[in-house]
Amino acid sequence: MAAVIEAAHRRCAIGPEEDVGALRRTVARLAAGQAGLRPGVAELVATELGTNLVRHARPGGYVLVRRAGDGIELISVDHGPGMPAGALAPAAIPAAPPAPGRGLSAGLNVVRRHSAEFDCYSSRRGTVVYARLGSVAPQTADRWRFGAVNVPLGGDGESGDAWAVVPGGRLAAMVVDGLGHGPAAAVAAAVAVGAFMECPVADPASLVRSAHEAMRGTRGGVLGTCLIDPERGELVYTAVGNITGRVLTAGSGTHLLDRPGTLGTQLPLPTVRPQHCAWKPGSTLVLASDGIRSGWHLDEHPRLLEHHPAVVAAVLHRDHGRSTDDATVLVVRDSPGTA
Repeated sequence: MAAVIEAAHRRCAIGPEEDVGALRRTVARLAAGQAGLRPGVAELVATELGTNLVRHARPGGYVLVRRAGDGIELISVDHGPGMPAGALAPAAIPAAPPAPGRGLSAGLNVVRRHSAEFDCYSSRRGTVVYARLGSVAPQTADRWRFGAVNVPLGGDGESGDAWAVVPGGRLAAMVVDGLGHGPAAAVAAAVAVGAFMECPVADPASLVRSAHEAMRGTRGGVLGTCLIDPERGELVYTAVGNITGRVLTAGSGTHLLDRPGTLGTQLPLPTVRPQHCAWKPGSTLVLASDGIRSGWHLDEHPRLLEHHPAVVAAVLHRDHGRSTDDATVLVVRDSPGTA
């Protein structure tokens, strides 16, 4: 299957009421020309999400937006106080869209009604609402589910982080972090992604060597990549530099190890040592750049891993992201029963 690579998010802060209008205009610009969107729908969804943050979240929140496939992706994020039970009951879906801002339940069900993919996770720590508008993503017919959050420093502009996934019988995944941030870091990351796309389902150590050679002439970066073979029940991981990786399975976790160094800027190639670990059906892989603090855990988020991987990524970014760097979280789940 073809590699899946998507753009970085734009972070739109929502505080006072006028921020909702700014979000709507941003979404209208991104939605223009997207073949999978009906006129006005993306703007309606953005308005509902923004209005809910103004009226129900304390203190406000933000919406992550980006073009995705032939549509658009929106992820609403806040820090609390959480949603009341039954706020998303199916019976609450109205027969016709209500006017924007009629209430939490009505607003979110309008979002769900217009979404090709929708999910929501809420606790006392806050709420994340995921909505992908447009055609249904190809991965919905595959055993693999994946999603990511990639937010550049300052919430806008080019991100020096990038990620890519190639699903199939085996799955290859990578996260790369170009040194620093801004356009030069984005170039370094894009070169590494290019190397990944040339031979993605292969030995991860070989990819690291290829990326090292390809990134010469850029400012360089760090990279973590893995190959998951569910038939063999194995994940092979190789990383150079501070990319955090974990495999989560049935309440337990395995830390994936990186080797010190930087790709593209040193001679010889930093030492690489592939790590082999068990991969069981239902496992989840998390890869994160150093824009995410490494000491995260999911103990305070019961049943979070049952939700869409993009929701998991957004929760980790919200609670553990650094404001001083680009930040990326990629989440991949193996759901063999859906294949």
